[in-house]
Amino acid sequence: MYRTIRRLGVVLALAVGLVGTAGATAQAAPINPVTPQSSCGLGYVVQDQDPIRHAQTGALLGTVYLLYNPMVGYGCTVTVKSAYVGALTRTQVYLAAQYLPTQVDDGNRLYAAGPTRAYVKGGCVIWGGFMADPTGTIHYHERANPAIGGIGTCF
Repeated sequence: MYRTIRRLGVVLALAVGLVGTAGATAQAAPINPVTPQSSCGLGYVVQDQDPIRHAQTGALLGTVYLLYNPMVGYGCTVTVKSAYVGALTRTQVYLAAQYLPTQVDDGNRLYAAGPTRAYVKGGCVIWGGFMADPTGTIHYHERANPAIGGIGTCF
């Protein structure tokens, strides 16, 4: 009987220790509550994505997403932060559809930039974004094409 109670006490102590450790880890690295789908809305499906990495360290800072809703023919872009989550840092996303003005969301954001939307059915778009670190240094997504400013995708 005493051995069973002692084992239960050890198991309980380990469980409490694990929960306490997990809680401390979660506070150290905040999780971004924003997803591409939660930004763009129902019916949007990820078509492409491109990471934004720190130019010197290679650390992942965020990801630029291109989504498409086939029911309505609209495209949507969003830049979701992986680093500096919850801190105001400059974050940008843009979507340039054929024959339409470029849609841009740029500013100091806690979690994500966007969404930007445009009618893209049957056409091509240029899309992309960037993030700045706390010092203000801008870091572009990996496939950013200097000639056109972003990634070209046709629907």
